[in-house]
Amino acid sequence: MVTTSMVCELIAKKLGSKAGAHTLDAETRFDAVGLSSLQIADIVYEIEDEVGIEFDPGRAADVKSVGDLVALANATRSDGVEA
Repeated sequence: MVTTSMVCELIAKKLGSKAGAHTLDAETRFDAVGLSSLQIADIVYEIEDEVGIEFDPGRAADVKSVGDLVALANATRSDGVEA
């Protein structure tokens, strides 16, 4: 199961020292914290590897917030779309 805290930890790792300037929760939008598209892709790939799923690229492109990513990851797992 993918959790909000798991995704927030990955974001904090990508932001490094800038993470303290942001409150990270389910409502956090990726663009609001300054993540580049490459950083977002890295987070998505890391979740895929960690959880053993494969996101539909079209659906993953629509993800804009932590909550969106958590919901997509857990829906993907329950749909049985495993890597």
